[in-house]
Amino acid sequence: MEEQKERARQEEEDSKIPPGTRRMGEEERVKTLEDLHVTKKEINNMLERMPIAGKSFVLERKKKELEDKLSRIERAIETFSRKTVFIAL
Repeated sequence: MEEQKERARQEEEDSKIPPGTRRMGEEERVKTLEDLHVTKKEINNMLERMPIAGKSFVLERKKKELEDKLSRIERAIETFSRKTVFIAL
């Protein structure tokens, strides 16, 4: 009886998974989140070390690239902070 209830609950949860995706394991999600936080810290450090007075095209482009990357990382942190994460197969 209890086994049937558990199986039915599992089937209901599995039906909520969007096609072409899988649910990310908790350990994998937490590890990815930790890696993202480390990368964010590194990028922030690089941005802080950039010269303020230097306004060359190369420096401006590098700063823009770092800011874009930081923005993508912050969105990824937001995603991986959720309890349930689905990833493409």
